[in-house]
Formats: sequence, structure tokens, C-alpha cells
Amino acid sequence: MHAVASGIMSRLRVFWPMLAGIICARTALIVACYGSYSSTDNGVFTDGAMLVVCGLFLAALLVLWRTKRTLPDNVVQVGFAVSVAVAAGCSIALSLVDSTDEAVMGEGFALSVVSTLALSLCMFYWLRSLRGADEVTAALFVFCAFAVSVAVVYALSFAPTRAQNIVGAVLIVAQLVLVGPAAARRGELAGRAHRRARTFFTFARSHMQDMRFLVACTVGMGALSFVDGFLRGYPDGLPIAFTPPTRAAYTLGAIAVCAALMVLLVRRRERVMTVVVFVVMEALAALSLVLFGAFPLHWEVGAASVSTLNIVICAYCWYVIVAFTSFGDRDPYLYAMGGWVVCFGIRSAARMLLLFVYPLTGNDLLINSLLGALILVSAQVVLVQFLLAEQREWADEVDYCEARNAEALAQAAKDVAARDEELAQARQDLIESIRQAAEQRSADQQQALEALLIARAQRCVKCTEGCSPQVARAGSPGTEAVMGGAAPGGGIVSVLSDSMRRSVRQMGEQFLLSDREIDVLTLYALGHTQKKVADELYITPATAHTHIKRIYAKCGMHSRQEILEYLESYA
Repeated sequence: MHAVASGIMSRLRVFWPMLAGIICARTALIVACYGSYSSTDNGVFTDGAMLVVCGLFLAALLVLWRTKRTLPDNVVQVGFAVSVAVAAGCSIALSLVDSTDEAVMGEGFALSVVSTLALSLCMFYWLRSLRGADEVTAALFVFCAFAVSVAVVYALSFAPTRAQNIVGAVLIVAQLVLVGPAAARRGELAGRAHRRARTFFTFARSHMQDMRFLVACTVGMGALSFVDGFLRGYPDGLPIAFTPPTRAAYTLGAIAVCAALMVLLVRRRERVMTVVVFVVMEALAALSLVLFGAFPLHWEVGAASVSTLNIVICAYCWYVIVAFTSFGDRDPYLYAMGGWVVCFGIRSAARMLLLFVYPLTGNDLLINSLLGALILVSAQVVLVQFLLAEQREWADEVDYCEARNAEALAQAAKDVAARDEELAQARQDLIESIRQAAEQRSADQQQALEALLIARAQRCVKCTEGCSPQVARAGSPGTEAVMGGAAPGGGIVSVLSDSMRRSVRQMGEQFLLSDREIDVLTLYALGHTQKKVADELYITPATAHTHIKRIYAKCGMHSRQEILEYLESYA
């Protein structure tokens, strides 16, 4: 229960100015026109006046419904201030009019019509301020408003009639004080996101343009309102006066039903404002018929249940107006007028019909059968429509999930195909890199082999007397040997090259030199420095130095000159 209370209080802190404003307006209307519910109504002064007001609203709807223009805020504020002033004046005037005096009955009826119109416009203003609220906030708002208003009206019923009207005028004017705080908190109402629950707000958001859904809601609410209007004057059309016990029972019953529905709402029961609330209203209507039949001489017993039914119907009408105001594309005042016509207009028409038709028929069995049939029609039309709407919601949600899954699968397939393509490209790049590396390595090996062959082919050619002049002019000694060819005209270069090559090989075999050492010996004998030997064989200078030391050690020699002389001895 602590969680329930905290949930209710958290929202009360947001919409309390709007709540106080609409409580003041409704309480003033009940006090001024309904006699503080000392009876079910005041006959022509209540439902008759409301029927005239709803006729005006219906005419306005027929003229303005096609337009989608909304009233500017400054026009709304001015209209609200004018409505407050007119309602306060009518409340004071009604306190001075004796409704039982036939001489002033016309004036009293006119004042009741004007007061009903002005206070209805005031309630429209406060319902408009709930635009954008979530479904739980809107439902708590309307049920809190009626629970508190019923308690206040019950307390005022013990005061004299004139004092009640004066208090009503004060409450009307007090609305002006609440305009500022309400405007400051209006932005906080939209902070709670709408849940995807099966509530009336969900259906209103999804099926606002579904004419079948709108007609079903209108038929269901209209049928219950018609039953409510008949039962308020059961059975002969005259108002049913309450006794103190039944007046208290009605007050406690209305507060208990509103509190129970608020608890269910805060505990997130999804179908409270669709199936549950209609079951409650139909149960109260059926209970009223049973009580009227069980206590034929005490109509006030059944009247307590009827008045509780009236409270729930009115609260649900306000809730539907807030829902349509939040999701519709028309001005909020148009939706409020439509709700008033469907709920209070049909109720007032039924009440006036019973008042003037019953003396002609007097058939209680016919009336009971008619009311029972209307309750059944309301149950069938509304509940079946809500079930169908819920089924469509489930189907839409399933289609949405399937579409999302199909989209996710298609995206996953695209991602897999893209990854496969990337993998194939990476594999191709790797193969190409391996091929290029192999070609580069082969080229490097070929270049190294060629360099090695050139190094092995080079030899030291010492210039001696008798060299061919042509050889001397050909360039540096050994040039032709490096290129692998003979000097022009043959001569000693070619002979020395072959002789040197054989001498190095024989020297290597004699002293057991390795192939690498033979390569080093060849280049060293040609006169290359250790650094040049290292560059030619692609080894480090330190490695070249090591090879030369080993050659000296194996051959037992100590200088390049000794090696050259030894090679010449072979030649």
C-alpha cells in the first residue's frame, strides 16, 4: 500500500492545481444547479438545463468540426475569465431565486442554463490543461476529482441553501488563483512516457481515425448514459429524494469505487480503463435495477447505486476527453463538447423523456426490460470492440516484431555476405603478397647469385711487361673477366683469368677451404678491401674479417702478398 500511496502522491504533486480547479467548478455546479444532491437531480433545473447546453454544444460541433484550427491561448484565457465571472454571478442569483415559485421558474431555469454552460466551459479549461498527460495520470486526475468533490458536496449539503450558493461562488472565483500554478506545472505532465499497454490511451492513439471504434465507444457510453438518465428518475420520472443514511451510503460508495479504481491503476492493471471500468458501470446499473425491484417502496436505496453509477460515467467521460485531446488533431474544446453531448446530453434526454413519457405509459416492466436491454447492448458493443481493438493491437505488435526480425535477418545476411567478401579479398591480398614476396625473394637470390658468380669470376690481373696495348686501353685490368668475356683479340687476360680461377680452386682444395672462404679468397686476391669483400658477398665486415683470418690460419700465410705469390706459383 505504501507503493500505491507514493504513486498517487507523486502525480498529485504535479496536477494538484488542475485538480483543485476542476473540483471547484464541479462542486459549484452541483451546489448551484443540483441542490447538492439532496435528491438524484432537480428535474428540469438540472437535466433540462444540461439538455439545452448540450444542444448548443452539438450545434457548435456541427459547425466547427471540419476545421482543424485551435484556439489561441490568449482567447482561451479570456474565455475562462468570462466564464468564471458569469458562473459566479449566476450562483449568487440562484441563491436568491426560489425554484418552487412558479412566477420566477423561467428566470431560475435561464440562470441554471447559463450557470451550467459557464461552469462546463470552466471544466473544459481544466481538462484542456491535462493535454499530453499519460493514461495513469489522467485516470487518477478524474477519479481524485470526483472522490474529493463528492465529499465536499456532502459536507455542504448540511448548510442552508443560500450559504451553499455563496460557498459555490467563492469556489468559482478561486479558480482564477489556480491558473498560474497550473500553467507552471503543465510541462511536467508530458514527462511520463506512454506505455504499450492495452489502455484507452493506447486505442485512442492507434485508432483515432477508426470510425468503427469511435462509433462503438459512442454507442457504449450513450447506452449507459441513457440507462443512468432513466434510473435517476425511476420509475415515474420524478427526482428521488435521499434519506440521510442513503445519502451517506452514496457518498461512501462513490468514494470507495473511485479509490478502488485508483489503486488498480497505480498497480498497473492494464485493462482498468477499458474492460474493468465498463464491467463496474454495468454492474452498478444492474445492481440499481435489482435494488429498485427489491425495495419498491424505498427508491432511495436504488438511487444510491444510481448516483454512484453517474459518478463513474462522468469520470470516464472526462478520461476519454483527455485521451482524445492528447492524440486528436482538433481543438480540445471540440472533444470536450463531444463528450458532454454523448454522456450528459443523452443522459439528460433520457431523463426528460422519462419525465414526460411515463405518465402516458406507466409500464414498469417495459421500462425495466428496456434498461436491461440497453445494459446488455452497452456491454456487448463496448467490450467486444475493446477485445477486437486489443486483438488488432496484438496483431500489429506481432507484425511489427516479425518485420523487425525480418529486417534484422536481412541485415545479418548482408553483414555475413560483406564479411565473406572481405575475407575473400583478404585471402586474395594474402596470396598476392606471398607471390610478390616469393618473386622478390627469388629476384634477391638471383641477384645475390649473380653477384657471387661475378665475385668468383673476378680475379687479380697484375700488369706485367708485354701486356697487349689493346688490353691496357680497354680499361682497368680484369674488366673483360668481370663481364665474362675475353679482351679483343684474345691475349693474356683470358689466360690469366682461367689460370687464376684454377689456382684459387686448387689452393682451396689443398688447404681445405670452404666455398665461402674460396669466395672471400677470390675477391681478396683481386685486391678488394675487407669492406669491399663484405659488400660483394652481402656479409658484415666482421664476418669477412673472420673468413680472412681463417684463410691465413689454414694456409699458414700472413699477408696478401704471400697469397698472390702462392697463386702465381700455381699459375
